[in-house]
Amino acid sequence: MRYNIITANHMEDKPLGVANWPSMVNQGLISLVNDKLSEGWRPQGGIQRTNDVDGKPLFLQAIVLKTCECDPLPCPVPEIDRQ
Repeated sequence: MRYNIITANHMEDKPLGVANWPSMVNQGLISLVNDKLSEGWRPQGGIQRTNDVDGKPLFLQAIVLKTCECDPLPCPVPEIDRQ
């Protein structure tokens, strides 16, 4: 299993400049996670929001990738009573 953390300074894409070309976008966390989902990665837990060293918002999402059948993705135990 592989583990990674995606970081971004904002949640949604921000266009750069006046032209608004699709390739000229500063990707937000949503787009970055969606790109990884299409590659087979899966989110692990929820989004974490914190501040970087300059005090600007920083969003993080942990993701995991199953690398073989002998290495199952973590899942909650069904016997646990969750309320």
